[in-house]
Parts: sequence; C-alpha cells; structure tokens
Amino acid sequence: MATNKKREILLRAYLGFAFIFLLGMAIIGRAFYIQTAQGVYYRSLADSLTIFPKTILAERGNIYSEDGRLLATTLPTFDIRIDFKTTYLYPDTFSKYVANFAELMSNKFHEKTKQQYISEFSKQRKRKNTGYLLKRNVSLTDLVEMKQWPLYNQGPYKSGIREFKEDKRLNPFNLLAKRTLGAINDSCGIYGLEKLYDSKLKGEVGTVLVQKIGTGIYVPLDGNEEIIPQPGKDIYTTLDVELQDVAEEALMRALSHHGAAHGCVVLMEVKTGKIKAMANLGIVKDSSYGEIQNYAVGEITEPGSTFKLAAVASLMEDGLVTNNTQVDVENGEYKVYKLTIHDHESPETPSLTVKRAIEVSSNVAIAKLAFQNYQSAPEKFYKHLETFGFTKPIEIELPGAAKPLLAEPKKWSGVSAAYIAHGYELQVTPLHTLMFYNAIANNGTMVKPYLVGKIKEYNKTVDSATTVVLNEKICSAKTIQQLQEILKGVVEEGTAINLKTDYLHVAGKTGTAVIAQGKGGYKNGGKKVYQASFCGYFPAEAPEYSMIVVINSPSQNGYYGNVVAGAIFKEVADKVYSLSLDMHPSINKQVAENQIPVVQKGSSYDLASIYNFFGIKTNTVSSEWATASANGKQIALAENEIESNIVPDVTGMSLKDALYLLESMGMRVSIAGKGSVIKQSVMAGEKLLKGMSISIELK
Repeated sequence: MATNKKREILLRAYLGFAFIFLLGMAIIGRAFYIQTAQGVYYRSLADSLTIFPKTILAERGNIYSEDGRLLATTLPTFDIRIDFKTTYLYPDTFSKYVANFAELMSNKFHEKTKQQYISEFSKQRKRKNTGYLLKRNVSLTDLVEMKQWPLYNQGPYKSGIREFKEDKRLNPFNLLAKRTLGAINDSCGIYGLEKLYDSKLKGEVGTVLVQKIGTGIYVPLDGNEEIIPQPGKDIYTTLDVELQDVAEEALMRALSHHGAAHGCVVLMEVKTGKIKAMANLGIVKDSSYGEIQNYAVGEITEPGSTFKLAAVASLMEDGLVTNNTQVDVENGEYKVYKLTIHDHESPETPSLTVKRAIEVSSNVAIAKLAFQNYQSAPEKFYKHLETFGFTKPIEIELPGAAKPLLAEPKKWSGVSAAYIAHGYELQVTPLHTLMFYNAIANNGTMVKPYLVGKIKEYNKTVDSATTVVLNEKICSAKTIQQLQEILKGVVEEGTAINLKTDYLHVAGKTGTAVIAQGKGGYKNGGKKVYQASFCGYFPAEAPEYSMIVVINSPSQNGYYGNVVAGAIFKEVADKVYSLSLDMHPSINKQVAENQIPVVQKGSSYDLASIYNFFGIKTNTVSSEWATASANGKQIALAENEIESNIVPDVTGMSLKDALYLLESMGMRVSIAGKGSVIKQSVMAGEKLLKGMSISIELK
C-alpha cells in the first residue's frame, strides 16, 4: 500500500512539472510568435501612443513705424512651476538647496520673505502639489539667471522645477496707436492691423515628431517628417512715432480739460495719403482715457460746419456762386417750412459774401443757398457729394471701416438740402472729411489714405504700397482756388483766428455740431451734446500735411471747434513744423552756406539723425544723451552721462528733451517761454528728490 501511495504522489508531481513545463514553453512560444510574426504591429501600436507629431508655431512678424522703430513684437515669457511630488525622489537635494533658493526668490521678486517661501514650499510639498505656480510671466533674461540658482540648477528631475513657455505680443511704446496696430490676445480678441494682416504676420506652422517619456516631458525625434516653421512677415506702417506720441498727448490733455467722452486725431501727408498719426482715445471706467475704439475710421456722426465746404464746392461747380456772391442772412434766422435754422451769433452785416459766410460759419447763408438751388434738384447735390467721397466706405487697412449714412435723393424731405448743406441729416467718419479737405489741399486730386507702406520677409521687401489716386480732379481748378482762399480766411480773420501765427500759416474750417442722441433727439437729459472739430492743412501756401481733430461731448471749459479741437490741431502742427526741416528755409540756407548749426545738448539719437539729414558728419556715442560742438565742417558728439540721483544740467536742450529727461527722473516741471532751455530753477548737481519741482525758462 505504501509503495502505491508513493508512486501516486510521484506521478502527480511529474504531471505537475510537465504541465508547468508545457505552459512555460507555450508562453515562450507565444512570446516568440508575437515578437516575430506580430512584433511590427505591436511596436507601431506602442509608438502611436507615445510618438506623435507636435505643432511648432511660427515666429510672428513684427510691426514697425516708417523709420523702422519697433511698434509690436513677440517675446517669449515663462511660467515657472514646481512638481513637489518629484522632490520626494531626491529628498536630500531639496532639503539642501531650498533655503538658498527661497532667499534668491525673495531678493529677486520681493513678493514674499525668505521664511514665507520656505513655509509655503513645506506646505505644498506635504500636499504633493504637482503643479505649484512659482512665478508667472518670467522674461527670458530672468529665466537664464534663475537656472543658475541652487536647486533649479539640479535639473527638472531632481528639483521638480520646470518652465512653460508662452509667446506674448508686446508693444514697446505701450498704448501708442493701440487701436490702429491692434492686438491678438487681449479681451477684445484680434483687431486692427494685427487682424487684417494676420495671415502674413503669423507665418506657417511647422511640425516635429516627439516622444512622450513622462508627464509633460517630450523628446524630439530625428526624422524626415519634420517641417520647419516659416516666420511671419514684417509690416512697416506709415506712422511716425514722434508725431503719434504728440497727437495722443495733445488729445489726452484736451479730453481731460474739456471733460469729453472721446476723440480722435488723424495726420496725413497731402501728396501721398500716408497717415503719419492716428490717435483714438475714449473714457474708461476710472475716468481716465485709453484706446478703446478707432473713432477715426469706425464711427459715423453728423459732421456739422466742416461739411459746409462741400456744399459751397457743389454750388461753385454748378456755376451758382463765387466767393463774392452776396447772401442775405435774414438777421441770423432762416425758416425752412416749419423749421428754423439759426446762426450762433448775430450777423455782422445784413448780407455776407460766400467767402465771409464760411469764415464766420453762417448756418443761414449756406442752408439758404442749398435750399434755393438744390431742393428741387437734389440729385445734382448728391452727385457732387458722391464725387467728394461721402457716399462709400474708405478702403483702408483696418477692419470695421464704417459706411457713411446719406440717403439717396429720392428719399430726401423738403428740408434735406438745407440741413445736409450745413452738416446734418448725414453721418460720415472723420476720415471721410479729412480725405475731402486733403483733396482741396492737393489741388483737387483725391488720394486714398493708407497705413501700411511695405511688407518685408527676411529683411527683403516683398510688397510695397504706392499712392492710389481715387479722383484726379474732384472739381475745377477755379473752384479749388476759391476754396483754398476761403480756408485761409477762416484762420486769418474768421472763427479760427486763434490758430493764426507768424511762423506757420494754417488753412482749415471749424465745426461745432449738436449730436443726435438716438431716440432722444438732439438732447441728453435736457442738455445738448456737442461735437467740436477742426479740419485743415498746412503750410497754407504749399500744403504738406492735412489733419482732422474731432472731440465728442465736451462738457466743460468750452465746446466750440476753434477752442476745443483747434488747440490740438495747432499743437500737433507746431510739432510737425519743428521736425520738418524743409519748412525752415533759413536753416537750409545756413547749411548751404556752410554755417553749421549747433544744438548744444540732447538725445544722442536725435542729434545724430538731424546732422545726418543735413549730410554733416558726426561720431557715434554709446550714451543716451550727448553734447555737440562744431569742429570745422563736422560735429563732435560727446557723452553726457546723467546720474539718477543728481539734478541734470538741461540748459541748451530743447523743450522736448528737457521735459522728457526731468519728468522721467520724477521731477515736476513748469515751463516759461519757447525755444531751448536757458535757465533752470534747481541748480545742476544738487541731490535729486522724487517729486521735487523745477522751473525751466526757454528762449
């Protein structure tokens, strides 16, 4: 019995071993089969889960001013995060360096003390936080520095610290021309030139094969499938940074002084149509002003008195009036059916010439002439307005260009001709009015306003804009001559006499319109809402620039066009005059006679630019500020080092340079006189205190 029992146990053991052996052989065989017969399939399946193409965004193109100054660019920024769970793999590394790292974080960013950082790190580490945000929007320069710090320099596997890149669109001049340049990543989405030229700026994306080897960790793989991204093209605008800055600053001060809702300034070259400045500012929640809408291009309003010139041009073209035609102004009131049109002041004489009627901005004179001549033939008036560009949107390089609102003649009422003639019953953009006035300055040739001069790829011009003539002659030479005489008269002895100067002659027309408030008519809460404007050109005798200024809803310190808008026009025109050397024949003569003009002190960049313009040789200096002295037929520039805690010597500087330097150092500046600085109330070399006051006298 015992022998049988033993034999039975051995048999079972052999059978068990045999089964295990056969099972092992089956597994090995199956594995061999999978590796050989199905290996390709399973390896490709594994690769498909860990290897895949990743999109590489192209570098977005830049936007520049006409002279090559950077207006919009893309810079990388980084979010720095810590995976505290990873730090448990190398606990000695973390405990060794965390104190030094916390101290450097505190010294660099001043957001927490060293002990607060250590305490926060300890708390987050206990929670095993895998994505703790250490610092947002770190620049590339700061990132390079941080990577040298203790802990961070141990690499991502030991320290748990990783950076996450994000490209940000930046404007080096901050809000300068923001609504014109546009944006791609703010609360308003994409707009402006950024939107219109998005396909050219964004370039072509590329792809690269990567393999995922850990959470958020990808390794690029070599392969023929890689597609290199093509960077975007660069856009060169027609804008001038200096003039844009002047326009925005002047507009900002005027809006604040007059408590206005919003406004715009557009400066354009007469011959070419290049827009040199386009400023748009509107009130925001905190009662300050910002670039929130492009009013110059996208807002239509009743233009008011600036439109009277179009009515007079129509009448002249039809041979109905001349500058000397007399008009009975009805003692300042003219009744059209049941509606009465008023002049803002009693007439100086019972009748006025057409020229004088525009100079004093008589509503009655222009409305009466239009009613008498066009009410029964409105299509004639409409046809002229169509020729003058007031019926179609302007095709400018900005999305959202508004279409004028002007009814067809068959829809006009019995008073339409009279009201349209002095700027009501129609709505146009400021740019439409400017384009018409620019044509008057350009001897009747209407050119299209434009903002983009050229497009470059790898610093090679691939597309460029040229002046587009919309209409060779909007009216006859005789009419143009009379209109130019009228616009000169407005400034010489009319409503804009406050703009008259001996050094720069301006021609233009004031506008003071009452703005309709939707269903509320022409009053808001029982009060009239005004729009002040001035449109014109300069120099009057040989126009080079045209400009329009429109201020909506001024609520204090006046509302007339000559006071509110005219003051901005004058400030910008004066700046253009000071920067345009060809408007100063005396200086050009001085250079021609080899008498080198010397500007004592100023921005080294500006000084070099001025002398290079004249063909005068200068040396280069590395400092921001320089002094100049004549050396034969050359100019020698010397570095003018400015110490941050010492009051600088600004005597000999222009107002622009002195004001910028002193205010950037935290001083409050008061000014007396014009020209260059001859005196300063606080002596150079004294210790500078933030907020201290200084007076400068110019001559």
